Amino acid sequence: MGKITIITILFLLFISCDKNSNFTRNDKDRAVFVKQNTLINSPGRYYFRDITIMVKEFKDDTIVYGIFDYYNKLLYQRNINASISDHMKWAIYVDDKDQIWFYNADYQELGMFFMNEKKGIFINDKNKLPQMPKELSKFIKK
Repeated sequence: MGKITIITILFLLFISCDKNSNFTRNDKDRAVFVKQNTLINSPGRYYFRDITIMVKEFKDDTIVYGIFDYYNKLLYQRNINASISDHMKWAIYVDDKDQIWFYNADYQELGMFFMNEKKGIFINDKNKLPQMPKELSKFIKK
């Protein structure tokens, strides 16, 4: 009788934990796994290797984004006071060198994030940026 009770309690505990998970509650909250050479231009959660890219849209149709490591430690975040409009052209691009590029037309900004060992580095000085990927360049010129 004791084994059946323990198994029943564990089963009910497992089911209740699964229902409380925000990640699996509905489809719009699920993350998308991206590969190299992927263009992101909609809010959501995206996984690339050991990095999570979070693009958050607010009620006023502005967005901010952040990059987190495997342990959800914040590596980079766009300044919330300088959010960009979701109505303007913007994109996040993961290139074939595992670099993550950011572009927005609001501020005419171009930046790039990459991991250097366990440290994230963000570059937004156009003189220090490597050559822009062709796919991102085509998107900007459209």
